[in-house]
Amino acid sequence: MTEEIKNPSCGDGKPSLELVINGKKYDWKEQYISGAEVKKLGDIPKDDKLFLDIERPWEDEVIFDETEVDLARGGIEQFFSHKHEVPRLVEIHINDKPYLISRGKHSVVEIKNLGGVPTAHELEELINGKLTPLADNSSVLIKGCEKFFSHVKDGSSS
Repeated sequence: MTEEIKNPSCGDGKPSLELVINGKKYDWKEQYISGAEVKKLGDIPKDDKLFLDIERPWEDEVIFDETEVDLARGGIEQFFSHKHEVPRLVEIHINDKPYLISRGKHSVVEIKNLGGVPTAHELEELINGKLTPLADNSSVLIKGCEKFFSHVKDGSSS
């Protein structure tokens, strides 16, 4: 009678593939893993955003629940999550009328659209009591309580 020798690292015949989720190592028996499976394995809330850590200079990849990730590529795949955040809305004023907008960076064109400002008009922001012209191709950091005013651009006919 011959004795069968099994490779202890194989267990059920399939090699384990390592992955890291939020700094903790896990083993997975399949070549592919879905975003939903990563969240379940790493005990990540369903509403949290999941990312695959990509080496610089490339951007990290957003992993959706249905996204399949190949764990058999070179290296160990590293995943991380961020809490899902509902954008915080703040009030700004455009031509003395209040508008709600999320905090953060917004283009001047986006602010003009929010306030119904014609594209041919210039938008200015009141900063420390002084009106400061804003170029259409620039952006503004919105924190809340900003005041914007529009007028016909200089040199334009009315």
